[in-house]
Amino acid sequence: MTEMISADSAVTDQALVDKIKNDLLGVDDIELVAEFFKALSDPTRLNIVNALQLHEWLCVSDLAAILGMSRSAISHQLSYLRLNDLVRVRRDGKRAFYALSDNHVKHVFAMAVEHICEGDETHAPVVSGGEADDAE
Repeated sequence: MTEMISADSAVTDQALVDKIKNDLLGVDDIELVAEFFKALSDPTRLNIVNALQLHEWLCVSDLAAILGMSRSAISHQLSYLRLNDLVRVRRDGKRAFYALSDNHVKHVFAMAVEHICEGDETHAPVVSGGEADDAE
């Protein structure tokens, strides 16, 4: 992954290069960030996040009905999201209800939607949240 620079390559600002190299996240942190985005890279998991940012504490059956999928498929994806700390669970008797783990997940989703819709008036996505949701 690290590419060596040949001796004849001219760095324009060695101090800047050294500072940025020093400030880069470590390998372990980069791996964690990659896992975070990997967890969000699946359309089903993104649909679950989308539903949960619109309404907290949905059960598997409700999510399955909303997304038109089996409870088994939803449960599998929720397990992956829980493993990566993107959702949390609350039990009520035999039922488990899910919510986004915190507002960071909601904000990352909202920023991604905003980014893809930037300059495209044909998309008018509904993303819950706003300034009132920023307090954490």
